[in-house]
Amino acid sequence: MSRRERDTRVHLEGMSEAQLEIVRDAVFGALVGKAGDLRLLNQSPDPKRAIREVAALGRLAFWLEHGEVVVPDRTAREVMARIVEDVEEMDADLLERYEEAVAEHDALRAVVAYLSGS
Repeated sequence: MSRRERDTRVHLEGMSEAQLEIVRDAVFGALVGKAGDLRLLNQSPDPKRAIREVAALGRLAFWLEHGEVVVPDRTAREVMARIVEDVEEMDADLLERYEEAVAEHDALRAVVAYLSGS
């Protein structure tokens, strides 16, 4: 039995359409970015890996449009894990800025309330 015959399609039934759209956008964005980097392939420390990652993102983009993924796909899993790490980093920065903005807003509103005599 070939590897292709062992691959299994997994339907993403537990995910909402909104969640799927978020994942599709993230994968498509990563695909566009990494595919654009292929023009610099000769400067890559591991050109074969770069090509495998673009191919994995292409597979993910294709299958996500059908609401499923094909497993196992080690390269796709590794690429998605890095996307998750990158998003978590960005979210942490965003959350920190949001918390700072809320604290600033609350402090300024408090001063306005004191100045209003209420």
